[in-house]
Order: sequence, then C-alpha cells, then structure tokens
Amino acid sequence: MAVSRRPGKYRGKRRAPARAGASKPKTGFILTVIDGANLGKEYFFEKNATVGRVEENDIVVVEPGISRNHVRIYDDQGIFLIEDLGSANGTRLNGEKLAESEVLKDGDYITLAGTTLQFSQLTAARGEVTAQTSLSEVEAQAVDATGTKVDVVAARGVKWLWRSRPGKSILLALALGIVGGGYYLKHRGQGQFVLTDQSDTPLTFSEDDTFFNSVYGYGKYDQSHREHVIVKFEYLGGRATLKYGASGVDKVGELAIQLNGKEVGKAPLTMNRWVYGLTQNLPRELLKKGTTNELMFDNTLNPPNSENWEICYVQIIQEAIPPPDPKEARAQFELAKKAWEDQDIEPHNMSAALEGFKRTRDLLEGLAVKPPLYQDALDFIDKVDKTLTRRFSEALFSARRAQKLDGEIGKARTILVRALRYFHKDDFRYREIQRQLEALATM
Repeated sequence: MAVSRRPGKYRGKRRAPARAGASKPKTGFILTVIDGANLGKEYFFEKNATVGRVEENDIVVVEPGISRNHVRIYDDQGIFLIEDLGSANGTRLNGEKLAESEVLKDGDYITLAGTTLQFSQLTAARGEVTAQTSLSEVEAQAVDATGTKVDVVAARGVKWLWRSRPGKSILLALALGIVGGGYYLKHRGQGQFVLTDQSDTPLTFSEDDTFFNSVYGYGKYDQSHREHVIVKFEYLGGRATLKYGASGVDKVGELAIQLNGKEVGKAPLTMNRWVYGLTQNLPRELLKKGTTNELMFDNTLNPPNSENWEICYVQIIQEAIPPPDPKEARAQFELAKKAWEDQDIEPHNMSAALEGFKRTRDLLEGLAVKPPLYQDALDFIDKVDKTLTRRFSEALFSARRAQKLDGEIGKARTILVRALRYFHKDDFRYREIQRQLEALATM
C-alpha cells in the first residue's frame, strides 16, 4: 500500500492521499522525485511499487520516453530489488542502464527518461545486504606497519582533507613520504621538511581511482613536478588515445606532450581554469608493443622559469581496431546520428551517439583509402565529446556554487544526478561526478 504525502496530478488509482494525522509506514521505502515534473513529491510504499505512463501504476509519469509499464520495485525476503519491465528507453540505476534485477541501496538514484527518483529505505532489513560496516578508506590507511590500528579519532579528523582533491594529494604525498622513507619529503634538520622535485621519477599508469583522481604538476595541488611528468605504460596494440585535464597553461606551446622521446602535440591554452576532456592521439608508429612506453608532459618554460601548471584525469585508452566493414560502418553512423538527434528525449542518447560514431570510425580505420564517412565520423566525435565535456564542466561549476555559496547540498546533489545521465559508467566524467556525489553524501 502506498501513501502520498502530497496530492498530485499523476497519482495512480491504487494510492490514497494522506489523511490528517496519518503516520508513515514503519517499514518499506520512500521514492522522492528529485528531478522532473513532480519535483519534491514523495511516495511511501510498504513492499512493492510500479512506475509507468498508464493509470494502473502506483506512480504515474506522463512524459516522452516513459513506457506504459516502465519499472517495478519489489520486496524479496526483506530486500528491495528494482527491475525494468521491458521499457523502450530503459531504466538507469545511479546512471547505469539496468540489464537485470538489482538490489537497491539507501540513497540510490533511479532515472526514467527525464525523471529521477531517489530510493530511501525506512528500516534496514535483517541481515542487511545493501550496507556494510567497515573501516573507512582513511581509517584503513591509518594502520601502522605493525598492523596496529592507530587512533581512529585522528583518522576521522583528516577526512575533510581526503574528500577534496588538494587534501587527497597532500595525504598521498605524506603517505608516500612516510612509507618511502622521504621519497617526497626531504629532511632539512631541526624538524623541517621541504618537498623535493620528482620530475624525473616516472609514474606508472593505472586505471584505478587513486591514479585517476591525482593531480600532477607544479601548482595549487601538487608542487613536486616543476619540469615535467613522466608516465610509463604498456602498449597492447590497436588505437591509443591520451585523455587528460589541464590548468595553468597560459602561453602557447608551454606544455608539450612527448611519446617515447618524440613530440606528438601540445596542450591548448587553459589560463587559470581547469579544462577537461583534452585528447591527444598517440601515433602507432611511435608505440612499442609488448614493452614499456614513456609519455611525458613537459613544461618547456621550467626551468629557468617557475610557471604554474597541472594535469589531472590522465587516461590512456587502448582500443582494438576491427576488420574494415564499410556497410556496417554506414549502419552504425545512421544509428548514432539518430541518437544524437534524439538527445532531448533521453540524455543518455548523447553518449550512445558518441559510441556509435566511434564504432563507425573503427570500422573504416583499416581501409587504405578512407571514404568521406570517416571524416564525418571524426567531426561528430569531436562535436559530441565537446558537448558532453561542456555539460560536465557546467554541472561541476553549478554544483559547487550551490554547495559553497548557497549552502544547498540537496540542490548540488540534484545537479550532479541530472548530469550523471549523460555519461557511460566508464567515462571519466561519470567517475568524477560519482565521486562528487559520494563526497556530498558524507556532508
């Protein structure tokens, strides 16, 4: 049985409006509309709920992209699960498209076309599988070399550092300084330490979040790479693309990108702001398969100068190139173009379009003579990717403004959830938005 706290335009037949003095169910869950036409509306359910366009559903949403019977939430021995009911445009859980039934956790985001609901569980189930009790990431790192847990209160005292990028960089630098016996920090005597330059110490590329979220260079967040940043990686074959963000590049040609000792490009001007989604193709003729390759971000002005510059979100994306298939390439292009044209119906269509244009490019890559469609695909890839990056940057800016200037955590969360719908789970923009949401959840 469902109880709606506020009467609404799209309330279903089986649900009764709240009576004066009526209490909320003691068990069950709440679905709150945090984005869409019924913004702010809350629905209470004891066990099961369905959402769709027709009146037989518990929550009725009439908007483009919503199917007659779109999604259901149901109880299975005290655990709540979500299942897409074969909807035409799909259902997304925390931005990821549902392929099968998934266990719901308190605070999960459910997106159907332009509507996003937040799931809140009223009571934890016995033997709760949607939550775990464990040391936090910072507390887990606050274990000394002997395996003894140090003061957890002290560890919690630095959580605010870990939640921010500069704080995380400071903690990682300190941790490396302690573990490495002075790798980053050099003792000057009398209790003083100075940060030594690590420009010539190579980093090893990794796809994990620690490397991805780190900032390198010579600026606000890192002071240990004045001259350059060296990243070593193994080339597996196929196409290799560098993706990164940069800040502080205020002179033409200041930041050069080298691959195995050869310059392959330069970072664009960013001035004193962060610019994300920058890309650089890594030429196959310069790559060495099955062995270590060296990528370098080289600030050509340092030394003798001390120019501030930094990079972040470093990714080296390697993709296999399929056999040429012009006919399939044309089909993929048409599907991608349709998805791009329908971006207003379903935000995730934009990412689907980007993937389709990339598949078009890949299916034509192996041809000795490229048809005009190849260049069309490249142009669309550039256009769509820049549009996605702009939405990403705008979302981060708006969320930070809502949080820091307006003090509205809920508004900031809504902005980020809304932006999450545009990106695939493996997109660097998705990963950063998800990290920001996790940080907001701890506030």
